[in-house]
Amino acid sequence: MTSPRAHQAFPSCLEQEAKALDQVVGQLSQARVAMDRFIEVRGGEEEMVIPYRVYDQGYEEVFAHLTETQSILFSCLLTRHHDGRVRQRHLERILSVREPWVVPFVVQLMGEYVIEILETVEAHLPTLDPELYGRFIRDNQAYFQTTQARMISYWDCYYRGRHPSQSDYAGFRLFSKFREFRNSTH
Repeated sequence: MTSPRAHQAFPSCLEQEAKALDQVVGQLSQARVAMDRFIEVRGGEEEMVIPYRVYDQGYEEVFAHLTETQSILFSCLLTRHHDGRVRQRHLERILSVREPWVVPFVVQLMGEYVIEILETVEAHLPTLDPELYGRFIRDNQAYFQTTQARMISYWDCYYRGRHPSQSDYAGFRLFSKFREFRNSTH
């Protein structure tokens, strides 16, 4: 598979904005995408191909050239940045966006090793739309299970000493809540 472009990471209704983002980012940024791994999920009836990692230098200057929608799309992509602090900063920008195409970018972060990101998602739980997240999880059950397994593995490797009880670790609390979202029928 070749490297996906921004328009492949979002539903077709955003194709025009995402293709414009591809052009702006291509002109102003030194963005590189990890060529070996992608995240493939369903967003409603459409397949989305999200880069596993983005290696981007000087991305901040790009935002001045984007529309509001393009800015949100780019923040979604930057949640895949190689620097955990950048991922967290852009997660904070998109958590309040109630669009189904934002959900996979949030859920993917729940399976990563940066505990501060898990704590950020947990702090925003009351603002998340259970219907959007529940639908995404029902449509991507194998992906959700894999993401949860990754969270457990990182907890076991890096955080079990500080958080020996699963109830003391944000990841377990998040996945418990997201399973409630999955099981609810709004």
